[in-house]
Amino acid sequence: MDARIPRIADSAMLFSAIVLGTALAPVIAFVGLPIAAAGIAALVYRGHIALAASAAAVGVVVVGMLNVSDVAFLAPVIAAVILTVVMLPRRSYQAVVAVPVAVLALASMAADALLARSKGVTLSASISKDSQTLVSEMTKAMGASATADTLSALKDAGRLIASAWPSAYFQAAMVVGVLVVVAVAWAARRVERPLAIPPLSRLDLTPHVLWIFVAGLLMLAASYASLAESSMLGVVGLNLVLCARTLFFLQGFSVAAGLLDRAGVGLGGRILAMAVLAALDALTLVVSFTGLLDFWINFRRLPRDGAMQKTVAEPEGRRW
Repeated sequence: MDARIPRIADSAMLFSAIVLGTALAPVIAFVGLPIAAAGIAALVYRGHIALAASAAAVGVVVVGMLNVSDVAFLAPVIAAVILTVVMLPRRSYQAVVAVPVAVLALASMAADALLARSKGVTLSASISKDSQTLVSEMTKAMGASATADTLSALKDAGRLIASAWPSAYFQAAMVVGVLVVVAVAWAARRVERPLAIPPLSRLDLTPHVLWIFVAGLLMLAASYASLAESSMLGVVGLNLVLCARTLFFLQGFSVAAGLLDRAGVGLGGRILAMAVLAALDALTLVVSFTGLLDFWINFRRLPRDGAMQKTVAEPEGRRW
């Protein structure tokens, strides 16, 4: 049998995976984009960047044939994924992951803004209206059993949603961005081109993320001053704090993964423990607070010299 046949078949499967992932991205980004990213990485790291770009372009065309409005969202996002694949072997993974996160958040926001504009309203007004509708429906569902404190809490939640919606785009983009990098790292190992991306148990974010938190707190404090822009400062500050909380949660999650590694917990136990911690953090912020403290305490005793990791070999430990 010609030795080229398996390689051609493999390339065809990767091409199809990229097209499929790209087509799924506008519908379910956290599934479609990692699939596309894995296929792109496998082809690019084998030296077939043109084939990978062609597959992504075909996927964008397919999406455009189904719904042309989705192309405005998909084109910059898939370009950011290709750029991420190309940059990961050359740059710090922490700097590189910012690319798909930023592009995905802005593209999602822009797509929703265009949709809201087509209805004659702004994105902020649309979200505010939706949050008010949600609070109203929940109030009706509770009926006479709702106490004054409960109704007040629902109204506060509605106001929070109306103010904090920009951070929600960042949080969703952060999840997808991490999944994209994990998919690229997995594909790189499959084609014997391992990247310098540590397992979750050794993930250590740069302390520069603390500046986001500090800036948010300062803006929130300034919002209580008698300034014309105090309301805007409060909204921006709140969103910055919530974005920082997402990063602290990721750092805290990695601390928990490191402790589970040391305890020798199996895969099933790790999944259960992580699910419990995620639910617990939603109520108490314990994981996020642990991540914040880890920048000073260094619970896992990781080597820290202030420099980004740029080694070629992947660190030891459980993989993502």
